[in-house]
Amino acid sequence: MFKRSGRGHEPGGIAATPLGACAVRCPACPDLDMNVPFGWATKPFQWLYRVILSLDANFRLNNKLTRSKVHDEHHDPNLSEGCAYMPPRKEYNDYLDMMEKKAGIIEEPSDCSQFGALALANTKGGKGMRSTGVAGCFCARHEFVQPLGLAVLRKGERYMTMDWVFCGALSFLRCVEITVSYDIACQWSKRLHERLRDMAPGCKVSPGVTEFFKHHVNGTITYVVPKFHLYAHKLFCQLRYAFGWLFGTGLTDGEACERAWSGANPAASSLREMGSGGMSDTMDDMCSAWNWRKLCGIADLLCDRMERCLRDALVQTRIFTEFTEAIEAEEPKRVHEARVALRTWDQDPVKKMGTACPYYIEDTALSALEIELQTAQVQSLASDPSLRLDAQEGAALVDHIRRGLKIEDDRSRFSSRYPTSDGTTAQVTARTYAMKQHVHEILRFRDEQKDLTPRVYALLTPNERDPEPHEALTVPLYLPSSPPDNDNPSGSDAARAIEANLRRISMLLELERLRHHLRLKGCLNRVKIANVTGQHNNTRAREAQDSLQAEINVAADSYRRHRRAYFALLGKGDWEKSLRKLKTKDCRGLGDRLIEQIENMSLKSAREFLAGRREADSSGETRYELSWIWFNRSEELGMKITDELMVEWCKSRARAQHYVQEICLLDEEMRRVTQHSESMAKIWEIRSNPEERMDFGDAHAYAVDKGWEDGARAYALKQSLLRRSQAAKWRAQFSELRASAGRFLALHTDEGLSLESPEA
Repeated sequence: MFKRSGRGHEPGGIAATPLGACAVRCPACPDLDMNVPFGWATKPFQWLYRVILSLDANFRLNNKLTRSKVHDEHHDPNLSEGCAYMPPRKEYNDYLDMMEKKAGIIEEPSDCSQFGALALANTKGGKGMRSTGVAGCFCARHEFVQPLGLAVLRKGERYMTMDWVFCGALSFLRCVEITVSYDIACQWSKRLHERLRDMAPGCKVSPGVTEFFKHHVNGTITYVVPKFHLYAHKLFCQLRYAFGWLFGTGLTDGEACERAWSGANPAASSLREMGSGGMSDTMDDMCSAWNWRKLCGIADLLCDRMERCLRDALVQTRIFTEFTEAIEAEEPKRVHEARVALRTWDQDPVKKMGTACPYYIEDTALSALEIELQTAQVQSLASDPSLRLDAQEGAALVDHIRRGLKIEDDRSRFSSRYPTSDGTTAQVTARTYAMKQHVHEILRFRDEQKDLTPRVYALLTPNERDPEPHEALTVPLYLPSSPPDNDNPSGSDAARAIEANLRRISMLLELERLRHHLRLKGCLNRVKIANVTGQHNNTRAREAQDSLQAEINVAADSYRRHRRAYFALLGKGDWEKSLRKLKTKDCRGLGDRLIEQIENMSLKSAREFLAGRREADSSGETRYELSWIWFNRSEELGMKITDELMVEWCKSRARAQHYVQEICLLDEEMRRVTQHSESMAKIWEIRSNPEERMDFGDAHAYAVDKGWEDGARAYALKQSLLRRSQAAKWRAQFSELRASAGRFLALHTDEGLSLESPEA
């Protein structure tokens, strides 16, 4: 490790090795001293010189506290002692002791979802353990472990440990902007600047503290939550801490830490039994090997990403271009307003509570006041002179039909609330009592029916007029939409008009209820996948999912029931374009899968879909169908530009824009890795003159002879040659893809719009 980092060629040798100097650095991340072009401050796209870091902790890499003298700190010293990735033991322990003594350092309760890292912050074990895990800081785009980017967890995933590894990594950064990805970034970042002020000025990571405050004051540091972990957070965090809505991050997912931990986990059983010094040295060795493998394969990684990105970006940008043209043809002002809102969002690094998010609209559920207003409108319809009803009779008819609809709703939920299978005495009693109440409601309905619609009541059988309890859930009500024997008595226009309006309101309410449950289902599934393990916990989670699915089924069935009745009342008409038949495949959430559907939709299908001439194709995994319940359109009026549709336009723009940014980032990273190798070659060339560089002092004078100088010079020149050969190989490997990227960027705007003609 010391040899490959050139410590034998530097003044003072190994003994004078600075902290983190032996770490293998990422060649693709921007470094103003190594691979950033001259005059970068005057170039556009400053986000190209942003470093994206990923923070996380791994509780598998714990270490037992044993009584064996072989494993104590005196008999098992740390040989590298902060020269690579792990911290210097004494300084790190002193830092933890100091921070634990400070008032108010205990982590605050979360005001977000109870994510695992928060729950484990102060409660994760510690008895019989020297350390309960390892915290780490990684390069989020290339998965390199950062210098001084590891530290053991004394007790749980506490902020003080994460602050140390974060500042340790910042000590070596020379960049324009920083983005930090952490699964609880919404909580960890709140008082970060206050905690870092409490660090001692002479702390080993104080250069990182200085770097942090430089970016904090300039507003060039942002925080995000990794994509997989994001949906365990509340809605506010899903909007404010999303990679997909953060300008300049490309297709970064922030999950580099998880992939890096997967490489270290096989050694967990061995690390658990080691002493503190042996564990620290082993972690340094493992991380050096990990980073070196990443460095050797960086060219293949970038080429693979560029090939996939160029292919997928063509689809995304064409879809977004067609989408934009379709909306601008209808309402260009809406597109302009959306662009202004997006620009404001991108330029606001804080995005505090109350900031309008263009990627989300407030819940459109009908409030109780709106429901009463619509009901009043229905009641006013009953007093229409053309219906020949007085006010009292019209109000009674409205209440009568509303009672019938309520009985239908109670029936649809009766089985789920009161299962028919044998249960406890209390359950059987509750079902019996509920059935009696249901029969009582039917009898009240029949009494009103006798007075308000006597012709219908006259056609009822004795069992239908006074049903037995076992028939109460199946006896027909004979509302105006379903008269007995398909009879359509004269004089029922008022009742039919009132029921039609109530059915329409009910359909809208059931659709909103369905959308709400689908959103909740998506969040519940993601939380289960991310956090729930073990048979017992999975069984509990499965019960919650089944309960929610039952609510989804009830809402869908209720919508279908109301729609059948509405169709029986009005027949075919334009209303079918907005209130369509609800199929099982339509009951799917609007979220990540929408992205897949837009990605995989053919250009012709997308063009027809956006123009409103066809519905989305039925599909499997490769051609996902966007459910109609999330948008509305009209054949006669063209595309109906709803708020929901503009939100989807903003999301489509973000996807296309991020693909363009990813190509820019990959092209810049290809340039940076070659320049980094050239810079390393120059450094080794300087080291090839050991007589000018070495100063070991009198204690090492015996080693400074002609043979030693020749050996040191030969090794340095060999390393320089390897770096130059590496740069030349990578330059040739990148040439064709970089040319393709240049052609792509010349034909697309920064926003993601394609400048090519549709025929091209």
